[in-house]
Amino acid sequence: MKNSTAKKLKQIPAGYLMVGVDPHKKKHAAVAMTQDAITHAKLKFVNSRQGYEEVLELVRAEMVKTGCRGVIFAIETASHYWRNLAYFLDERGIPFRLINPFTLKRRREGEDINRRKNDFRDAEMAAELLRTGKFIETRLPQGIYAELRATFHAYRRLVKERARYTNLLKGLLDGLFPEFTQVFKNPRGKTALTVLCQCPVPRIIANMTLEDFVDSVRKGFQGRALKVQKLHALHATAQSSVGIDAAAESVSFELSLLAQRIRLNEEQIEKMEGILVSLVDSIADSRYLLSIRGLSYISVAGMLAELGPLSSYRNARQLIKMAGSNPTESESAGKRSNHTPMSKKGRPGLRWCIWAAAVSLMRHNSDFTSWATKRQERPAHAHPLKQREVVGAVANRLLRLAYALVKKQTMYQMPQPAEAAV
Repeated sequence: MKNSTAKKLKQIPAGYLMVGVDPHKKKHAAVAMTQDAITHAKLKFVNSRQGYEEVLELVRAEMVKTGCRGVIFAIETASHYWRNLAYFLDERGIPFRLINPFTLKRRREGEDINRRKNDFRDAEMAAELLRTGKFIETRLPQGIYAELRATFHAYRRLVKERARYTNLLKGLLDGLFPEFTQVFKNPRGKTALTVLCQCPVPRIIANMTLEDFVDSVRKGFQGRALKVQKLHALHATAQSSVGIDAAAESVSFELSLLAQRIRLNEEQIEKMEGILVSLVDSIADSRYLLSIRGLSYISVAGMLAELGPLSSYRNARQLIKMAGSNPTESESAGKRSNHTPMSKKGRPGLRWCIWAAAVSLMRHNSDFTSWATKRQERPAHAHPLKQREVVGAVANRLLRLAYALVKKQTMYQMPQPAEAAV
């Protein structure tokens, strides 16, 4: 049975009552529907354990009234409020399926030309999509995988904060001391952050002697090696800086606060990385992925956090679809586009992780490097890949390789180069 909709319809037992849920912060809306598309009940319940217990009692009573032999829930995932209800149902052993909010919106707009929308209508549409097999097959992360996913998401938020702080820091320096980033290429370095905390105003630095400037930075420095030569270059650059002196003290104070935030952010990221490493080591399947040369602990942590146990998938195509890195075609009237983009319908965190891993593999793994080079240099009739396209192809190859290694329970081995012909 190759039809995915037919497979999903087989998951819904005959004679079950389908309950569509539109989750919200305070109250959820629910609609009970039988498999003949008849709506039997509409209700709202509080987003609490007591509210969950009450809706189960009402659903069981409705199940007896309609002569159904079971119940299955369909929950829309438009926000994060669905998670509490989903874990509650999972603990009770009550089956449920998730409904894509984009699919629900398009289906509702297609059926209601007047664009009617309310909570009960969304819940009813969720039950209808469950009845027609248009739901998402998913497994809630449990145990170590739940810990890994929560930690990895926190790590990604910290990385995004670091990028935001760095961009803001560079923007302020462009006005106050534009030559600063010419001396310190990385403004997040320990010496650079110490200067920003002490005094980044070029006028004040220029009025100080070189020895006094270096001594003042050394007093506030926290690290192993102070970049004295760069401090000399910065002092010389400050003599002819074109930085804006107006409101320099206020900008300098803001730069000092940003430098302190970046220091704290770096410490938090370092702690998160240590936790991720320990969690990855505690998963048995991680050793097969770590055997791939060029694949880091963070990449493995991201893959396992977003995918969960790889043994629960039927084939590697499911991993690629989960990442949203599968190429999509566009054809109309017999004409096809030359550009084949990624679908990007999967998890962005997983896609972010495998993209960075693919770049690393192309640099440090000769197997992936040669594989990518062949696809870039093949003749025109064979459709050679461009730079970004080949990175996406390497990312998909990584997912296929990861699935094969875990399925076969074997370590990665670099292919032996062919012996030169005598």
